[in-house]
Amino acid sequence: MALKCIRHAALVATLVSLTGAQIVPEDLRGGFNTKGKEIQVSYVGEAVNGFRDGTSFEKDAVTSEPTFALGDSSGISPSTLYTILMVDTTCPNARKLHYARANFKNNFNGVNIETQAAALLDYKAPGAFGEAGDNRQYSFLLYTNPGRKQIDQLKLPAEGENFDVKQFQDDNGLSDASAGVGMVVKLGGTADCGGDSANTVPENLPTPRPPQISSARAPTSNAGQQPSNQASATPTGGAQQPAPTGSGRTSNLVVASSVLESDAPGPSTITSTIILSSRPGGAGTPTASASLIQQTTNAAPGMSVPGGAAMVPLFAVAGALFW
Repeated sequence: MALKCIRHAALVATLVSLTGAQIVPEDLRGGFNTKGKEIQVSYVGEAVNGFRDGTSFEKDAVTSEPTFALGDSSGISPSTLYTILMVDTTCPNARKLHYARANFKNNFNGVNIETQAAALLDYKAPGAFGEAGDNRQYSFLLYTNPGRKQIDQLKLPAEGENFDVKQFQDDNGLSDASAGVGMVVKLGGTADCGGDSANTVPENLPTPRPPQISSARAPTSNAGQQPSNQASATPTGGAQQPAPTGSGRTSNLVVASSVLESDAPGPSTITSTIILSSRPGGAGTPTASASLIQQTTNAAPGMSVPGGAAMVPLFAVAGALFW
């Protein structure tokens, strides 16, 4: 009897962990599909290891425009164009647009996607419009450009004015966002929603982990080298200490990423970059990679778990059932 109770408790705990925090409001998740596009976001240039949905950040950690990635089930289509928004969704009736940029696409440089288009609304960091609150909520929304056509302009509200997402979509001929991920930012004080209640946030929000040291890349040997009792090859990359991603997870890819990393250029200094990942262990940025166990859980159509991270709780479920 005790064994059955333990088995049941393990199953329930695993299922609860799969649901995770959902910061993107329900009315904005209508276009999210479990088999559709996935988005990851990073404030440290490691979008392939983007932060978990609901991650709580300090204000200073989110001051710059982030980088983006599509999850493992998104696929890569060089002709598909994307538009990304960041919206303050704390107050249900007083949402604010903080960022809008269009025409991200694959540039045949590995799995990178770049845009030469200027931001239609430059990134406004959390707190830029004077908003306050230790549970301030922001949602990143991914749209697919209709007809795979470039978007040169969007009808947007004036900076700091209320933002009606549905009206925005209708005005610009966009379908519902196909993916999204949310974060919580500690701005201090209390959110003022003009008499309305602010959206509540789940308990036990994930937080960024402290920096970790990544292992140095092993040296490669040349066929023409003469034998020696001393080390004759120098590692191509020394140990580096990456800053934490939103989930604080550093990378440790050793398969598909090693070749790409050695030749891939650094992140563009001109434009934002979306990095597509066909597998959770796929190529990341030139200075980072990630093991399956370290992948974050936001890379899903909207906010589900990526393949690698999802397998851990699924194996736990299977173990509980066959225990």
